[in-house]
Amino acid sequence: MTTQLMGFIAASLVIIVVPGPDLVLLLRNAATDGRRGAAATAAGIMLGNGILAAAAVAGLTALLTGSQMLYTALRIAGAIYLAYLGIRALIDFVRHRNQDDGSRSPVNEVELPCGHPKKHSRKGVDQAFRQGLVSNLLNPKVAAFYLSLFPQFELPGVPTLAQHAIMAGIFWALALIWYIVVVTVLGRVQALLRRRRVQRGITGTSGVVLVSLGVAMALRD
Repeated sequence: MTTQLMGFIAASLVIIVVPGPDLVLLLRNAATDGRRGAAATAAGIMLGNGILAAAAVAGLTALLTGSQMLYTALRIAGAIYLAYLGIRALIDFVRHRNQDDGSRSPVNEVELPCGHPKKHSRKGVDQAFRQGLVSNLLNPKVAAFYLSLFPQFELPGVPTLAQHAIMAGIFWALALIWYIVVVTVLGRVQALLRRRRVQRGITGTSGVVLVSLGVAMALRD
């Protein structure tokens, strides 16, 4: 059992750490809404992970991967949403690329790419949370991942349902630790993220990446 668990943990860590749409979105929101935005995005991502993990354990995601029409519909919806977020980021970047660079925003404010202090931080945090949740739930690869990974590992003497519940819990906990580390690191470099040039650079880059990921998801079978 120990060998199987260690193998599952190693595979999970590789999957969690490899950058994907969730991490790109988190970095984008960290640049625009600071550490609170990053934390809110991570919270939304983790809620989405929890929902999909529970659905996988209950066997609900098998319906998704078993229906080509449903899978394709969710894939297209996810692709459109990623492209939408990317286009919004690119619009912000293009609109404000000619503004004068500033080294820092005021002490208790996070300066957005538009150069204006964030006056309604609660609204920005709520939006970041929703973006993290929706981007995760609309990614059919996440649901398919649970179904493809779980059967590769077996815990002797443990019922199948319990095995999947244990592995889902381990994966969720590892992902939580990873995002705590990421948000903590971003909090340490918050002063850097407040610079307009850095904000615009992250906004433009994340826009291109999100649109590219959306296109790739739409074209992928």
